[in-house]
Amino acid sequence: MIKIFLAEDEAIIRRGIRDSIDWEANGLEFVGEAGDGEYAYPLILKTEPDILLTDVKMPFMDGLELSRLVKKSLPNIKIIILSGYNEFDYAKEAIKIGISDYLLKPITSASLVDALKRVAETIREERERTRLLERYFVSYEKYTEFLDKTDYSGVDRKLIEDFLKLGSVEECGPFIDEYFAAVGEHNYKSLLLRQYMTVDIFYCVQEFLKSLKVETDEIPETLRDIKEIPKVIGGVETTVAYLKALFHFALSARDKCSNDRYGNLIREARAYIAEHFARSDFSLNMISAHIGVSPSYFSSIFKQEMGQSFVEYLTKVRIDKACELLKCTNLRTAEIGESVGYNDPHYFSATFKKIMGQSPKDYKAGES
Repeated sequence: MIKIFLAEDEAIIRRGIRDSIDWEANGLEFVGEAGDGEYAYPLILKTEPDILLTDVKMPFMDGLELSRLVKKSLPNIKIIILSGYNEFDYAKEAIKIGISDYLLKPITSASLVDALKRVAETIREERERTRLLERYFVSYEKYTEFLDKTDYSGVDRKLIEDFLKLGSVEECGPFIDEYFAAVGEHNYKSLLLRQYMTVDIFYCVQEFLKSLKVETDEIPETLRDIKEIPKVIGGVETTVAYLKALFHFALSARDKCSNDRYGNLIREARAYIAEHFARSDFSLNMISAHIGVSPSYFSSIFKQEMGQSFVEYLTKVRIDKACELLKCTNLRTAEIGESVGYNDPHYFSATFKKIMGQSPKDYKAGES
């Protein structure tokens, strides 16, 4: 069973979550609850849950502070944040702490159970991975005894994870070469250590690909099946080549996912702008809410993908439409301005002149 602890200051919500879910039927065990972070912390240390479900806003100690403390004492615990505050700053802070999920209230029991099941499945996979590692290498004790005789401290997961997130495809080769150099020749020449290092890196990459939602059948068999590893670790050169190929695929998949994700989001944004630009109250908050991302995040990726800010793009769309109406209709300037989102005719004329280099009246006269 995967153990769950709930920290929530609103008693009605806490009881609702506790009593509305059939924990056992979903492979879960509810082990405790608390109404604030200070009271929750010692109970969490005592019950050692696998998942902490916590509200952000609580008296005495909020959910983020509780999460920081719990992560220090129980580093393997998974944390799901519940928040009624759609604030991007909370989400950014939660990411830094290492939160597994961030859910906005109100949330249905079904949605909460889905989130808990996803995190629980991750926990089970990690446990199975540990079991496989121990079985794969004869015994953990023998392995530890071997490592004690070297100055090798294990795979630097943080370094690997950072490179997977921030590195470029072109840097894969130099990165692996430098990584092996840092491990030390007298270490990586040991077959046993190469096994350990390669399998550990293999799982780092698989976790990363899973976070990108890359389907298993999209990964070449030689890079997704752990049984392939004994075939490539016979020599240092073949091990290095294998790891370079593994990282090359992972970073290429990352870049493809980023392009696809941003591309779809920008396409949706442009379609929404084309449909609603004539509204005088059209805003960054409105479009980001429609797409489902924070205003600051949308603003950043829009400028990154389009090469201009949201306001610059919206203004251009409006002025382009105004030009069309000036050419093809006999509407007055004020009416055209209002039809493209400008209630103030003076502001419309000033904006038009700034973009087109002449007033709406002069533009219309020139087109006549």
